[in-house]
Amino acid sequence: MKEIKVAMFGAGGFAGNYLNAIPLKKREAVRLIGAVDPFVKECALCPIYNTPDELFAVEQPDIVIVSTPIHLHAEQAIYAFEHGCHVVLEKPISATVESARQIMAARDKTGKLLSIGFQLCYDPVIRAVKADADAGLFGKPVSMKVLVLWPRDHSYYHRGTGWAGKKLDHAGRPIYDNVLSNATAHYLMNMLFMANSPVTSLECATYRANAIETFDTAVMKGLSTTGAQLLVVVSHAAGKESQQNPMFEYTYEKAVLRWGGKGQTAKNFTATFNDGTVKDYGEVKQEYGENLWNMVDAIRDGAALGCPAETALWHLQALEEMRRQQPESTPFPASWVQETEGLTWVPGLGKALNDCFDAGELPHWDLTAPELRP
Repeated sequence: MKEIKVAMFGAGGFAGNYLNAIPLKKREAVRLIGAVDPFVKECALCPIYNTPDELFAVEQPDIVIVSTPIHLHAEQAIYAFEHGCHVVLEKPISATVESARQIMAARDKTGKLLSIGFQLCYDPVIRAVKADADAGLFGKPVSMKVLVLWPRDHSYYHRGTGWAGKKLDHAGRPIYDNVLSNATAHYLMNMLFMANSPVTSLECATYRANAIETFDTAVMKGLSTTGAQLLVVVSHAAGKESQQNPMFEYTYEKAVLRWGGKGQTAKNFTATFNDGTVKDYGEVKQEYGENLWNMVDAIRDGAALGCPAETALWHLQALEEMRRQQPESTPFPASWVQETEGLTWVPGLGKALNDCFDAGELPHWDLTAPELRP
């Protein structure tokens, strides 16, 4: 069996998940040969280089994992393609639809493969649910809703080189990092993945409590191309007492699919049919690195990619439309915002967002009131 050589662009931060996954050796003859990161000087698994040119002067990888900040995705993915590599690219595919299409054009020109690291798209339980959905077991989707309330403190927005929550980097390259492009991106993407559809007729409301340039709270609703109602409700500013781990509620003609519940940590994905029977698909583990092993299988055996760029583009198109509709997020009134142990949050926001989720509607809050009144 021919050895597949893997290189990484990025070795710190989120890239550490790949460094933990690769030694598990879930496929034979796959070897990490080097990583590029100007801020990481040592790695127990491979040599570290300051630039891609330094790495390619001594090595020729078959796969490059790009796990760097959003504003570097396009140039680094294109570099890897132009140097004869397949690319495993972390989510989101890029900061803008235009740069994403440039990545895809480089892929097509070089004839290489590109997968995007929306990890739920590679999870075997999610894929089993989707196979049944695609086969018509549940009938047509009627409504699909997602709720995630994850408090993030000041350290979250000051990690790395300070790109979190920014629109542009110091060189003017787009970042547009926000709650839906990063921490909760997987859950918007899962809804679109299950719906087999981009969002149409999109409406949104975005807000910020933290001192950022984008938004830490969002409600987005729209339709799938088949007419299903789509809703995503997410926030980093709802407070610790309101934390809600990812919750999916996908209603089809013949069944309701659920992952998680109010106040619960999601484990098993279930389908409850209209006659009361339940199909339990098992635990969704969201294991890191499955997209890498999927790429190895695609190279060797022609396996289908779990999340090709065309699918991941739906996520980015939704974010770009939200940005077009609301270029500046709405700041929560200062009287609503509290600071507690390094966390910026809005009392009452958790309940208000739960109300949006239950009603399937955008918020209509009175921003002139002294406090949030759901």
